[in-house]
Amino acid sequence: MRTVADLMITNLITLKENDSLAKAKALMNDKNIRNLPIVNDEGECIGLLTQREYLRHAFYLVSQFGTQQLSHKEEQTPVAKAMNTDILTITPSTDLDVAAEFFIENKYGCLPVTQDNKLIGILTPVDFVKLAHKMLTESA
Repeated sequence: MRTVADLMITNLITLKENDSLAKAKALMNDKNIRNLPIVNDEGECIGLLTQREYLRHAFYLVSQFGTQQLSHKEEQTPVAKAMNTDILTITPSTDLDVAAEFFIENKYGCLPVTQDNKLIGILTPVDFVKLAHKMLTESA
């Protein structure tokens, strides 16, 4: 049986809770990613900023301050204001079928992978698509 460790991404891009929404937006655009784990100084995953949560907060800022102030307000707003802290994490030893069920049943965009409370990887539905593609092309 394959485990999360076989499929997870370990070359992570993370932010700290005091980093700005502007920095998060730039990273998401530059790296073409939709999920940013938020870590503390000990490397523990304390939250997740998804593209959806970023957009929700950006719309809130526009509604409060207008589009002219958006960039300025994003520079002033820490990701802690927009991140989701109610997140599910998995371990590298979790079976892939269990992780797949989490994605199917809960429609998660990603699952942070932790070991000893430290963030060591991330797993996304795209990783499963890549695995399926590899398996399909190998069997052809």
